[in-house]
Amino acid sequence: MSTSASWSFAPRASTPIADRGELRGCWDRTVFLQISPDESLRRAWERDVALFGSPAAVRERYQARYLPGQELYRAAAAPADHADVLIDHEHPHAPHVLRWPA
Repeated sequence: MSTSASWSFAPRASTPIADRGELRGCWDRTVFLQISPDESLRRAWERDVALFGSPAAVRERYQARYLPGQELYRAAAAPADHADVLIDHEHPHAPHVLRWPA
């Protein structure tokens, strides 16, 4: 895959949000918010029905594209294994810290 990108630098107190395996060594800390595919779809129904037109359209889009893409990403990048901070975010109002650096 060929990309054309220019480099820029974020201010020191910035929090970049990205995950690309080749950039892992560039971050001071990494955080992964873990949720199940079912919870991801449930949140999509709440958030995306107006965008896609119906609950059925949201389900179709997520089952055809987003959820398989997330599964490929988790299998290839193993973000939960590499994150410094791992948070179970299944219940957004009560997140549970699974790993925190000493």
